[in-house]
Order: sequence, then C-alpha cells, then structure tokens
Amino acid sequence: MRDLRQLQSFRSTALCGSVRAAAERLGYTPSAVSAQIRALERDIGFDLFVRGGRRLIVSEAGSELVAAIDEVFGAVAVLDERIADLAAARLGCLTIGYFSSAGARWLPDLVAYLENTHPASGVRLELTDGHVKPAGFEVQLVVTAERELATPSGMSSRILLADDYVAAVPTGHECTRLSAVSLAQLRALPWIDNELRDSSCRQMLIDACRSAGVEPVFRHQAHDYATALDMVDRGLGATVLPRLGLRGTREHVSVIEILTPRPVRFIHVVYVNNGPLAAMAADAVRALGDLITPG
Repeated sequence: MRDLRQLQSFRSTALCGSVRAAAERLGYTPSAVSAQIRALERDIGFDLFVRGGRRLIVSEAGSELVAAIDEVFGAVAVLDERIADLAAARLGCLTIGYFSSAGARWLPDLVAYLENTHPASGVRLELTDGHVKPAGFEVQLVVTAERELATPSGMSSRILLADDYVAAVPTGHECTRLSAVSLAQLRALPWIDNELRDSSCRQMLIDACRSAGVEPVFRHQAHDYATALDMVDRGLGATVLPRLGLRGTREHVSVIEILTPRPVRFIHVVYVNNGPLAAMAADAVRALGDLITPG
C-alpha cells in the first residue's frame, strides 16, 4: 500500500518545480517534503527528479508516475464524496412534503416514529399544494381526483386512502334526520367554501356538483376546514369536505353521508426508490400504511 503523503509530496514538487514551493503549498516544511520524496524513491527503486540548475526536473519515469498519481487522487476524491454522502445520509434529513389535512391527521405520529427508529437522521416537513413534485422530497403526500397516479422517474407511489366527501350541517336542520343526502338537497342551506379558490380539491367538489346537476354557490368563504366547521357550528350554513378534514367535535355540527355522485379524492404517497435516504423513505411509507389501517 503506497503512502498517500509520499505521493502527494512528489506530485506537488513535480507541479511546483521546487521543494520549497511544494512545501508552502502543502503546509509542510521543505525538509519534510524532501524526506517524503526520498522515502518514495527508496521504496520504488528509481529517481523521480534530475537536477536542472536550481530547478528540479521530473525524470521520464517520474512523469509517468505523476499521471498515475493524478488518477489515484481522482479516485480518492470520489471516495471522499461517497463517504460524505453516506455521512450526510446518516446525519441528514428526510424531507416530507404534505398537504394540510393529511399533515394534521398523520404527521405527528409519523415524525415521532421516524425519530425513534432513525435517531441519527432528522425529519423536515414542508407544506405543499398536494401535487407531485419531481425533486426536493424523499416522501410526498399527494392528492388527486384519480385512483391512478403517474410518478417521476426514480419514484414510486402507493395509494393510501380513498377519501370520500361528507356534509357537515347545523345540528337540528331537517336534513339531519336523513342517513344520507344528495348534493341537490344541500342547496336548501347556505354553502360555506372550505378551500382556496385554485385548489384541486375545490375543483373536485365543483366537478362532482356539476355531475349531479348542481352549480355550487358559496355564501361564505372560509378557505380551511376548521374555520368552515366552526361556521357550521354557528349555524351559518353547510360545508362539504373530505372525511379526513373532520378534526375534533363541535356541539352543533352533524356529519351526514352524501349520496352518489359523491365526491371522492385519492391520497397517495410518492417516495424515492434510490439514494442515501431511500430506506428511511420506505420505512415512512410502511408507517403511513400502518397509521391508516392499524392492526
């Protein structure tokens, strides 16, 4: 096994043209550089330099050795990068992209699990719009109107949940006597919007309403499920939301099933197949499946 310090001292001297210049470049003393070169020459059995006045000239054999040493240090650099990648994976962070209702329901338990089972790695959460991103995340929670999902190269997906929509209405309204209502029947109540105007989940609801011959008209705009449910609790109207969006209980809110055509959204987990955090990502996917279907 060659001593890399000897190879480095010889290579730097060959490139700089003098021991002193090489020593300054390496941060060694000139005597230390000379000692490394002499040791290398003794080991290989031939001279690496010839004298040319005050300047050292690399011998023919030495020139060939410089080229070979360049390859060695190139390989060492690659090795160092790989070691750094492995260290980063061990001390790095799994980045999870999520949309709000999925985050509220599953992420506290998921993060607690990952930090217990992967104590040397961290977990970073980033709120997204629920669409698939081609990069930047090891795990993504994605919501679509379709059961099938196309994923970017190097990623896989798994469907977690078919999340059907329900109606939240003020307790005591006549429709609460029914086990299920149609979207048309809900028109008897003012409607409360619970999504941002350009969100895909809002469009899913509007499309389902139009399939049922209903054009939704929103009296109030809440833009999130919790606020919309609080407004229902105050008797201001009804809101139609994914079942996953039901968090907590409210004294004056009743939840009713919706008859076909019932809106439904599909929640997928998208995850990387390769890379230093792929194993942790796969563990996160398994944990999500356990959270949704315990036991």
